[in-house]
Amino acid sequence: MKTPFGTWIYLLLVSCGGAWALGLQTAWWQRALAVAAVIGLAVADAAHTATVSELRERTAQVLDSLSTWIRGSFAIAGGAWIAGLNLPAPGRVALAAAVLTVILFERSMTLPVAGSAR
Repeated sequence: MKTPFGTWIYLLLVSCGGAWALGLQTAWWQRALAVAAVIGLAVADAAHTATVSELRERTAQVLDSLSTWIRGSFAIAGGAWIAGLNLPAPGRVALAAAVLTVILFERSMTLPVAGSAR
């Protein structure tokens, strides 16, 4: 998240992923308005507006504090939400279970095994 545009676009995707996970549905123009607002923030940030730049730094810290798997999953889901692709609730639950399984598997691979270091 080094660039202003990258941080703002990533925030858009992750927050829209949250909307997708909750099953929120909007008209195409409302999704386009969210994209336009983020582009406006990125342009204001590129113009070195102090308040927006500080907000970007705090936003980047919050995004960096999230797990890579959660951040990535929400970003992908956010792209689907912006494109207007929605799953019914059982599909979202199944996808969340799959992501959780991958996260737990990844974490189990990094944990030390008891009694193996001799």
